[in-house]
Amino acid sequence: MALPAQLKAIQHHLRTAQEHEERDPVVAYYCRLYAMQTGMKLDSKTPDCRKFLVKLMDQLESMKKELNDNDSITQEVVGNAHIENYALKMFLYADNEDRAGRFHKNMIKSFYTSSLLLDVLSVFGELSEE
Repeated sequence: MALPAQLKAIQHHLRTAQEHEERDPVVAYYCRLYAMQTGMKLDSKTPDCRKFLVKLMDQLESMKKELNDNDSITQEVVGNAHIENYALKMFLYADNEDRAGRFHKNMIKSFYTSSLLLDVLSVFGELSEE
């Protein structure tokens, strides 16, 4: 199903989820959760948006069942640490490449993805100053 125009703001988080489906399902799950929560705030009233968000909720439920043995899904503290560590690892990779003068597409994408994942941390509540 195509993303409704009113929910365009969540498209990058959904793309990040799709890219991490195989590599790191926990990252994919929390990116989708963030997209769903943000989408609900943007527009949950119009039929297209509601239909899209219900489908996304169904996808989240099935992922949660598949990953029910993963502490990063069942325990928020562990999930928060997982996403934060992954985001920092991506940022450090990109930062090291940048400082070494090696500019390439993967470096830029790593910076961008790490910023998206820092947004995703908001699903766990208020972010600390650290």
